[in-house]
Parts: sequence; C-alpha cells; structure tokens
Amino acid sequence: MPRYTSPANSEYAEDPIRALGNVMQASIIGFLRKHPAQTRGEIADALEIPKLTVNNGLEKLLEVGLIVADPPRDVAVRGQRIRYSVDDAQVTEMVMRLNQVLGEF
Repeated sequence: MPRYTSPANSEYAEDPIRALGNVMQASIIGFLRKHPAQTRGEIADALEIPKLTVNNGLEKLLEVGLIVADPPRDVAVRGQRIRYSVDDAQVTEMVMRLNQVLGEF
C-alpha cells in the first residue's frame, strides 16, 4: 500500500493554519465580516475580549493580510480611530487553501 503524504505538512498549509488556527482571530474575522469598519474597542466589546487581546489579534491579522485598517496604521495620527474590515478575497483564498489541505477540494 502506498504511503500517504499529508499536504498538511507542506508550507502551503502553514499560512492558513497560522492565520485562522486561533479561535480569537477567527472570531474577529467572523465579526468583521458581518460588521465591517469597526474599531478595536467595538470589536472588543462585541466579542467580550480585552482590548489588548483584540489588538494582538488585529496585529496578526494585519500582518498576514486578512484584514485592512482605515486609515492604515502607518499613516494614522495618534488618537485617531482606526476602523478594521476583512479583506474578503484574502480570507476566501486562505479558506480555499485550508480546504485543499484537508482534502475538501
């Protein structure tokens, strides 16, 4: 019988697992898909998660390109409210990659 090599061991699987493998980050994405353009405080209140925890999740999601900030953090003025939304194309791509790794497609 041929040995099965899991695609989950490949680098192809690492990005979606890293980006979506955290329940808090997945919750943020789910919330922002239904309620785009939310601030860190609004996300924290809605999900009942501390603001610092939400901030850490937002940082990771921004880093992998699954959400966008308006205005972008590098141009925001101190104290300016930043609103976050999901980059639907990037999230869809990550979910499709994860589905491929799991053998769904």
